[in-house]
Amino acid sequence: MDTSGFFSAVSGKALAIIIAVLVVMGLAVPDTYQTLHTLWSKNNETYSHGYILLMFVVYVLVTDFRWQKFSPSFWPVPLALAAGLVWLAANAVQVMLLQTLVLPGVLWCALAAMVGLRNSLKTLVPVLALYLALPIMDVLVVPLQNLTTWVNTQLIHAIGITAYIDGYDIHMPYGVMRIANGCAGLNYLLAGVCLGVFYAYLNLQRLSLQLKAVALIVLLSLIGNWIRVFLLILIGYESKMQSELVYEHGFFGWVIFAILAVLFFFYAKRLEKQDGEFVGSGAKPELKITGRMTTALVATMVAFVAFPVWWAQTNSQQNAQSLNVTLPGPLQSLSQSDGELSRIGATYEGHDFSQLYNGQQGAYRTTLAVVSYRTQAQGKELIYYANQPAAGLTGSATMTVDGVTVNAAMTRRGQAVFWLYKIGDSVVTSDVDAKLAQLKQIFSTPGASAFILQVDCRGNCAGPEEIAQALGKQIGALKDIEVK
Repeated sequence: MDTSGFFSAVSGKALAIIIAVLVVMGLAVPDTYQTLHTLWSKNNETYSHGYILLMFVVYVLVTDFRWQKFSPSFWPVPLALAAGLVWLAANAVQVMLLQTLVLPGVLWCALAAMVGLRNSLKTLVPVLALYLALPIMDVLVVPLQNLTTWVNTQLIHAIGITAYIDGYDIHMPYGVMRIANGCAGLNYLLAGVCLGVFYAYLNLQRLSLQLKAVALIVLLSLIGNWIRVFLLILIGYESKMQSELVYEHGFFGWVIFAILAVLFFFYAKRLEKQDGEFVGSGAKPELKITGRMTTALVATMVAFVAFPVWWAQTNSQQNAQSLNVTLPGPLQSLSQSDGELSRIGATYEGHDFSQLYNGQQGAYRTTLAVVSYRTQAQGKELIYYANQPAAGLTGSATMTVDGVTVNAAMTRRGQAVFWLYKIGDSVVTSDVDAKLAQLKQIFSTPGASAFILQVDCRGNCAGPEEIAQALGKQIGALKDIEVK
């Protein structure tokens, strides 16, 4: 069989195992993979290099024979189990960032189970490079945006363009250009770091030279973005904001990046000459798949998927259950009514159950809304930025009514609104406390509900305090509503 050319430099067994590991993780945490797919498939966005980076990481791993010496180990099993628990905790509070951060660690655990600690350390550079395609790097956006604004402010002053700079806005005689988040250059910086890291890893041995190569591409990536933004400002100024580049300039930035990348490779060749004789990936190893190696790898993956699979099965059972509401005594005079939450201005996206109740409590007309989630997921959660107990809330605060702490606010229409959250058996008012309650009850997979009492005082009440004095028992009874 002819093994010359490309395939002679690829370890087929390593490739098959890595693909199998990635597939198993995807089957265990499909929502997390879907989030990454959405992130990586956006053209000309910050993380649009994600799929390219993943393929290159796999390529580097299967062509670098220096780590491919099977020495099965079982110590990664508890690490993989811990990774699954971290994923479960992140999923319970719907923090998708933490869910994605777990994945490269699980891949490394699988490799370590195959080849042992010493050999797995040789894979850290390509595996850790995967974090360059995860949204943790968003923390750099504002500093880069500020730096880009400062540099271009100096350049504008240096050449004498007529412009007034207010924060990120550049006011010119023909219009306003804004150095927005996309102008920070994070996408070019991450692409440059990927390029520099892998070039140094594959072609240089001395640490000082590797650091020089990475530092150079970082500098060139930053300079390239500054040049891009400045040229766009010049083009906008000279064309009186009529040039198409002012509005569609994604490809323009990559052209500048490519030119500077060529300069990087010229310099990197000089670094290679300063390096010692490079020790390549070595001869293609003869990898023997033994029962011990298979057991170690399977045990590691089972340890990771245990919690996600348990969570999926539990959620499936929860979703099949019906919900019933039991109102406490002070609220039993309210009558069940038809209608959607939108009728009362409330919004809770993706909720599994809602019910409205209307009635007259003394001089006030009241509406009670019960909103529940059997299970929660990203974008289908009780605590979500788009959710609200009523439209047009103003002056939200907490207050104690009949010994119960509730949220209280007025609407622009003159309604008083009182609400709280119930996570399992925990009654809370703040978003943070609701998330913590979900985390504390992670293994009981509690249902989550919002209980909202809207009081129509026809614009004549001075504030929630006045309503609380009249309807204290009804407001305090919100904590006693049962949804089962």
